[in-house]
Amino acid sequence: MNAEQKQKISVYLRNQLSQAENRLSALTMDRERKPLLKRSAALILEKYVRNFSQYGKEPRWVAIPGLRGAGKTTLLAQIYTGLSCAYNHKLYISLDEAKKVLGVSLNDILVAYEEVLGMPFENLKSPIYLFIDEVQYEENWGLVLKSIYDRSKNIFIFCTGSSALSLQFNPDISRRLVLEKLYPMSFTEYMLLKDRKYQISGLGRAIKNALFNSGSAKRLYETLKSVENGVSRYWVDVNRFEIDNYLKYGTLPFALQYSEESLIYSQVEQTLSNIISRDIPQMSKFDSATLSKMNQILYSVASSSTTSLTSLAKTFEMSISTLLNIFEVFEKSEVLLRIYPHGSHFGQVKKPSKYLFVSSAYRNMFFNLIGSIYSYDNYKGFLLEDIVGLYLYRILGLRFGVSLTYDSSEGGADFIVTLEGKKIVIETGYGEKNFNQVESTRNRIKGTYGISVSSSELSIDENKQCVSLPINYFLLM
Repeated sequence: MNAEQKQKISVYLRNQLSQAENRLSALTMDRERKPLLKRSAALILEKYVRNFSQYGKEPRWVAIPGLRGAGKTTLLAQIYTGLSCAYNHKLYISLDEAKKVLGVSLNDILVAYEEVLGMPFENLKSPIYLFIDEVQYEENWGLVLKSIYDRSKNIFIFCTGSSALSLQFNPDISRRLVLEKLYPMSFTEYMLLKDRKYQISGLGRAIKNALFNSGSAKRLYETLKSVENGVSRYWVDVNRFEIDNYLKYGTLPFALQYSEESLIYSQVEQTLSNIISRDIPQMSKFDSATLSKMNQILYSVASSSTTSLTSLAKTFEMSISTLLNIFEVFEKSEVLLRIYPHGSHFGQVKKPSKYLFVSSAYRNMFFNLIGSIYSYDNYKGFLLEDIVGLYLYRILGLRFGVSLTYDSSEGGADFIVTLEGKKIVIETGYGEKNFNQVESTRNRIKGTYGISVSSSELSIDENKQCVSLPINYFLLM
C-alpha cells in the first residue's frame, strides 16, 4: 500500500467515523421519522453487545447471513446507532462500497483504522466495535477478521453477507464465531414494523409447541382450541387484506417504504438482479451466457410446484451439472429453499426436488412484473406454500435428526416434518380443503398426525388423525 492509497483510506475512514451515525440513522426510521421497532434478531444481537460491554463475555464475533433485502443492513444500523461509545470506537464499513471507492483490501482498511485510533489493536484499553457489511466481497474475510479478533479481547465484530458464509468457515473460525441467520420477516414482524401491532405474549410459542410437540391429532386440536381467544384478540383490529399483502411482498422489510405495489416489484426485481450480477459471481464462476439465463430459470421455477432438471436442461440448452451448480448458488444466496423428496437417499436422487422461494415476494414479482397468464387467486396457493416453507425452515433450522421433505407420490402432501421420532404431514392451500392428500401421505409413511393449513376453520377428523389449521393461526408462530 503506497502513501497515496494510505491517505485515501485515511480520509475515507475519517469520513465514515464522522458521517456513519447520520447515514445509518436514516435506515432506522419509518416514513414519519419514528424509530422502527426492532425485530427479534436485533434483541438477540443487543444482548451479545451488552454482555460484552458490561461483562467482557463471549461471543464477540457475530456473522449475520441472509437473503439480500431481508434487512441485514438495517439490523446493523439499529445496533450501531444504539451503541454509546466514543465516536471513533465504532466503525461501519460496507465492503461493496469500499471496494468500489478505494479498491483496497479489508486488511488495508483495518491497518489504516489502527492509525486513526493512534494505537495497535493489542493496546486497546476500551472496546471498539467493527460493523463489516457485505463481507463476501473480501475473499479472505474470515482469516482477516480472525486475526483481528485474536489480537485483542476489546474488539467486537459484526459481519453480514450471503448464506455462503456458513460454508466457508474453517474450524479455527467457527470456534470463535456465532452465526445468527436473518430470515425474511414473519407475519407478526411485518405487522409490528408496519402498524406497530404487537404479538400477544406467549401465543406464537404455544401454537408452535402444539404443532410440533403434540402426540396425536386430538392433543394438537385441543391445544389449538385452548388458544382460540388469544388468536381472535390478535386479529380483531387487523385489516383483512393484510394476509394477502404479506404473501405478496411483506416478507421483505424494504417493501414497507412504498405505497404502490408496482414500485415494490420493481425494487424486488432490482434486488434479484443484484444477487445474480454481484453476489452469485462471488460464490461460483459462471460465464456471461449462463448468468443471463438465471432470471429465466427462476421464472420457470416460479410457475411450477416441482423442478425437473432434465426438462430445464433441454429448455435452456445446458448440462445437468451446470444447472445443479446454478440451483446450489440459489440456495446459498437464500433465494431458493430446496425440499427433497421423502424416502431413502437413493430415492431422493432419482426423484425431483421441490424448490420454494425463501421470500414469496420474489415469486410474486415474476407473476406481476414479468407477466403471467395466472390471476392472483390462481397462484396465491404457491405463495402460501413459500410462506409455510419459510416458517418451517426458520423454526426447524438445520438440526441433527430433523428433516423437511415432501411426498413425491402423485397427490402427495406438500411437507413432511421429521423430528424426535415423529412424522408430521402438512398440506397447504386456499379454499376449503379436505384431508385426502394428508391422510394418503400419513398412511403411506406411518405419520403421527396430519395438518392442513388453509383458510378453513379449525377442525379435526379423529379417524384420519388430521387437523385443519387456519392460516390465521399458522402465521402467528
